[in-house]
Amino acid sequence: MTPERLSKGYVIILPGVEGRSFWNQCIINGLQDAKIPYAIERHDWTLGRFRFFHNLRSARRHDVQSRWIAHKIARYRKKHPSQPVYLIGHSGGGAMALLALKNLPMGVTATGAVLLSNAMSPGFDLSQSLQKSTVGIWNFSSYFDAGFVGIGTFVFGTVDGKHTLSSGMVGFRTPDSSEDLQGTLIEVPYNFGFARYLNLGGHFGCTSRPFIKNCVAPLLINPLYIEQPIYKLGASRPLELGFGSTNS
Repeated sequence: MTPERLSKGYVIILPGVEGRSFWNQCIINGLQDAKIPYAIERHDWTLGRFRFFHNLRSARRHDVQSRWIAHKIARYRKKHPSQPVYLIGHSGGGAMALLALKNLPMGVTATGAVLLSNAMSPGFDLSQSLQKSTVGIWNFSSYFDAGFVGIGTFVFGTVDGKHTLSSGMVGFRTPDSSEDLQGTLIEVPYNFGFARYLNLGGHFGCTSRPFIKNCVAPLLINPLYIEQPIYKLGASRPLELGFGSTNS
């Protein structure tokens, strides 16, 4: 968070319901390995690692913290109106990224958000979150993550309180009409090419340091990196769903 880095861009890392941990540190390390020039901040929105259920299901906590994250982005935008701003959220942190985008003040936008095995329901209304993202939202999902964002959210609930398989496992359900959404949702289902970067499809594979360096960090510099072959190996559903006009 040095002035030099802040002058180039801003990335906020949002941990899962475990809070500050080895896994979100791996995300930070992967970005540094890729020599991302932006300021990087980890925002622990939880009440601590031993409050898993409260962190997952407390709507009040989610509202207060997502508004605080949105405030940080708005404050940064006042000083740096044209620099890139990204949110990277893992598990519950992915859901928090969507809520933070939704709560951005009128006229304030982030560049984009990367959701890693996020714990939001597939039917969550993305319209306001997408409108506050100028490039788009990438949703990395995996059918192999059946324990945490499959059975786990089915039994204990998603961040938005639905007892269902989460969008971090099965992707989002989007409207049939392209007029219902403005913005770009980029679905990135797991493919076996990710295994070379120590991502085997489980809940924490998407936080592995090599995966972040080689498959996530490049998106923060060049959003069109998603077109590289690594994303197309074994893809089981469309990678990109464009809705309305975008600034990508």
